[in-house]
Amino acid sequence: MSIPAKPKPNSSEVLYEQIHSLYRQSPFIYLGIVFAMSIVAAFFWTRAGVWAVGAWVTATLVLTLARVGLVLAFRRVNPEGEAVLRWGIAFAFSSLLSGILWGAIALVFLNPEEFDSVLLIAIVLTGMTAGSLVPLSSFLPAYFAYCLAAMSPLAIIMLQQSEGFLILTGYLVIAFIVVNLGYAFVVNRNLAQSIRLRFDNLDLLENVRLQKELAEKANTDKSRFLAATSHDLRQPLHAMDLYLGALANLLSNSEQKELLNKARLSSSALKDLLEALMDISKFDAGNVQVSSHFFNVRELLDDLYEEFHEQATAKSTTIRLFGHSHQVYSDKVLLTRILRNLVHNAIQHSGASKILLSVRSVGEQVRVEVRDNGCGIPLAEQEQIFSEFYQLQNPERDRNKGLGLGLAIVKRLSGLLGFGLNVMSTPEKGACFRLNIPKASALESYTESDEVAADCDVSGVFAIFIEDEISVRDAMRTLLKQWGCELLIGDSLAAVERELDALQYPAPDVIISDYRLRDGHNGIEAVAKLRERFGCDISAIIISGDTALDIQEEVTGLGCRMLNKPLDPKKLKATIAELGVAGP
Repeated sequence: MSIPAKPKPNSSEVLYEQIHSLYRQSPFIYLGIVFAMSIVAAFFWTRAGVWAVGAWVTATLVLTLARVGLVLAFRRVNPEGEAVLRWGIAFAFSSLLSGILWGAIALVFLNPEEFDSVLLIAIVLTGMTAGSLVPLSSFLPAYFAYCLAAMSPLAIIMLQQSEGFLILTGYLVIAFIVVNLGYAFVVNRNLAQSIRLRFDNLDLLENVRLQKELAEKANTDKSRFLAATSHDLRQPLHAMDLYLGALANLLSNSEQKELLNKARLSSSALKDLLEALMDISKFDAGNVQVSSHFFNVRELLDDLYEEFHEQATAKSTTIRLFGHSHQVYSDKVLLTRILRNLVHNAIQHSGASKILLSVRSVGEQVRVEVRDNGCGIPLAEQEQIFSEFYQLQNPERDRNKGLGLGLAIVKRLSGLLGFGLNVMSTPEKGACFRLNIPKASALESYTESDEVAADCDVSGVFAIFIEDEISVRDAMRTLLKQWGCELLIGDSLAAVERELDALQYPAPDVIISDYRLRDGHNGIEAVAKLRERFGCDISAIIISGDTALDIQEEVTGLGCRMLNKPLDPKKLKATIAELGVAGP
């Protein structure tokens, strides 16, 4: 889809923007007016008479305040379109009045016989006119009105004098007027060009933003389409494999069987490519869900060692393990996939004779590394290797050397899990891929303890259980009854309280509640109200499928334990026992 080009701004739009610029810059002019007015008033206070100077100062101050009010009104109204032109004309009229007042000092105060009087007025008027050139040239009528009204009286008076020096001054003033008007045209033209360029840049940025949104939408749509049609894509491949299997029973000679094997290899390659594309599309479409819990990352490395040991031996590669047990909080399935891809990549593509899988504690994190002593990765390529279908040593796209999607999947998964993924490598000396995983604190890691006591006794425990799903309530009732617990079960806090009101129940030993309940309520509220009802700090367990950090902090802040779904019954039993609520 293409984006239609916006029409270029017309001259009226540029003019309106110039008038906005005029109002933005005008406060600097008013400061200059007040300063110059003070100099003129001080100089002519005794020479021209108090009344004359006082009247001029008063008129100048009143006009300046009115112009300030005009600017404030413009900013408050912030006009658009044709209304801006009317505000520009109003400003030009105020500039004309200001020019008349400043031109009047030549008519009222100037004494041609006093050189210092001529010099002061000439300096003040030329300075004021030159100083207002840039801000007033945004709108030429404003500058022309001021310049001609302020400077013309001085030029006329000087040309009427008999002395050659004064006449020359008059001609110089005329030249000054002409030059400044010419510069005003130049400044105005440059400002108009810069405004047009700014409009073009804004249009370009908007176009880039729209193009980016279209590209992202197309990519997301593509990914969603692939993810949604994965079943339809797999079905013909599945059928083809069945046909190839049936065909194998009908072939007799070696040439036919060789062709069949090649067809099977092609089918296998297509399936591998499809699986990788499905993975990438799931990431892009946001269909990969993270389910974090506590586990021992060293045990994960042990499993990977067992999985890849024979494959590495076949490639004359030795795998070694280093490090001790460390509890982490993450998605074990996705982390396993990351490390599996890294180990497979090291075995198949690095040319390494040794691979080291290590785990160690670094501050608040557990650092997991996959090192090899293979061919290494050039510095210039260390970012590119995470791109889809990018392979360092496979320019001919040999299918036997892989697809170039393994590291792309590693990058996506590490970003999804919030890991810091780093690669360090020196050509011909090997490479190291490093992951930094959040460490499980001592308080949190109890849920994955290897010392879960399967035979702990919780019989006689009185538990209140709150859950709005009937199937879960029934399953929990069966489980806790088998353990010998006494139960009060309800689908909400209100249901439990009605039961408590009907019979004189003692305080429970433990409250077990789902986090999310009906009508916007949650287990935290239920625990707090039941503790208040019984007037004691009852032990509580919150069960949740949400692993958000703020929920965990809310649960632990109330002094409750949190167990994640799907719930392991042995962990639930061990937690009840650990809370010290088991019966005698």
